[in-house]
Parts: sequence; structure tokens; C-alpha cells
Amino acid sequence: MKNIIYNIFIYFSIIFLCVALYRADYLKIPEIHSLTFLLLSIPFLFAGFIGNAYAWQKSLEQAGFKVGFKESFNSIGLSMFGKYIPGKIWMVMGRSGYLATKKNYSISQLSIISLNAQIITLWVGLMIGFIGLCFLEGFGLYGWFMVFLGMILSALIFSPFFHSLISSLIRLVLRDEINLPRLTNRSVILILPSYFAYWILWSVGFYFLSISLLQTDVSWLSGFGFPLASTIGIMAIFSPGGLGVREVIITGYLTLSGISLSESTTVAVTARLWFLLGEISVFIAAWVLRLRDG
Repeated sequence: MKNIIYNIFIYFSIIFLCVALYRADYLKIPEIHSLTFLLLSIPFLFAGFIGNAYAWQKSLEQAGFKVGFKESFNSIGLSMFGKYIPGKIWMVMGRSGYLATKKNYSISQLSIISLNAQIITLWVGLMIGFIGLCFLEGFGLYGWFMVFLGMILSALIFSPFFHSLISSLIRLVLRDEINLPRLTNRSVILILPSYFAYWILWSVGFYFLSISLLQTDVSWLSGFGFPLASTIGIMAIFSPGGLGVREVIITGYLTLSGISLSESTTVAVTARLWFLLGEISVFIAAWVLRLRDG
């Protein structure tokens, strides 16, 4: 029964992905000025996905759940398009649902760890983007907004009070006195490098992508715009997959680094296609691995 429900989730996520992309009309291939740099961006793109699966695996291990890397990778890959389902809750529930069917773990407990991991992902993405803004002297109002978001996420990650509050709400909704796991401050600090690593890998890949599309000089700080834009896109609950939101943030960030508005827009839209190709590849790889396991 769990497998049937999870399969339905996968099919629905693919349908919502197709609908969202069709409406947004992002599937346009721009002019490539440097094939070399475009090809250089690909290994960093896929390395980021591998790092994402590794960080998820380490988060589970720190919470006491033993999961192999292949299982972690499959849970990430097969739930990849859950973010295009309105509400974003399937970003948290999707990977938890896969592991619950494979390992017979409690989906409620796994979902809490998934939520914690998602909050850490957002926190790290904001920190990297914030550093880039400071170097670009683009702090301003957006910088203070990021500080505010960072403080909220920091409280959710490190404050026992907020964790107890969330746990109480979940128990109230589920009407079950289950033991909800929690990542301690020490365990969070131990896994933070893995989260920084995959955001940096994607940042480098995005930087090479930008160079491949532009004939003007591109600051290395432009790469930091990708974690920031992706994070804000995830937090924009009203936008499936962050469509539109991510592109606006990337465009604004690149203009701060001295790139023209039209060129920044081209990079922002192409980055969606670039990352989507990576997501599709990871999804297919996870699907094949799942079929091989039976």
C-alpha cells in the first residue's frame, strides 16, 4: 500500500512539473558563447546532487537512522519534482515516504528529520548568498530581510524551545505520543560542512554556466547568487518549484555584479533549464536503481 501511494506521488509530481514548465515557457536554449565552460559546469552540477544525497544521509545518521548512500540518493532523486506540487510539503514528505517504504521506519519521525534538513539547507543557502551580497556592496534592504530570515531559521535549528513547540504541534495533529527525533546542536555543527559543500559545488557550476553564456567579464561572486535565489524560491510557498522567484533573484543579483539586465535575465532563465536537466538525470538514475533493486 505504501509503495502504491508513493508511486502516485511520483506520477503527480511529474505531471505538475510538466504543467509548470509549460506555463512558464522556460524550455528555450540560448546562444552558447563558450562550450568549454558549459561542459565544465556539468560535473559541478551533478557533484552537487551527490553532495545533497550525502548530506541527507548524514542527517539521518546523526538522528539515529541507518540509511545507505544509494537509498539516500534514491529518496532524493525520486522525490525531486515534489517541489512543483503546490504547498511545498512534498519536498519534505517525498524523501521520507520513500525511506519509510524501504526501511519500515516511521514516516512521522523521518519527516521531522527531513524538515530539519530542509531548514538547514535554507539556512546555509542564505548564509552563502548573504556573504556574496556583502562583497558586492548590495546589502541594503534585501540584506536586512535576509538577516531576519536567517535569525528565524537559526532559531528553528538551534533553539530547543522552537523544536519543542513544533513537536507539540505535530503530536497534536497526529494525536499520537510518538518519540520525535531531533538533531542536537552538536550534530547540526557536524553536518553543516556537507551542506555548505553541495551549495558551493552548485555555485561553481552556476558560475561556469554564466561565463559560457556571456561575452563580458563575470565576477566569481556571481556564483553565490544561485544558493540565494534557490533558497528564496523554496521559501516562496506560492510558487511551484520557485518558478519566477528564482529567476528574479538571480537577475537582480547578477545586475549587482555589473552584468546588464538583459544578459542577467538570459542567465537566470537558462539556469532553470540547466538545473532541470540535472534534476531529470538524477531522477532517471534513481528510477533505474530502484527498478534494479526490485
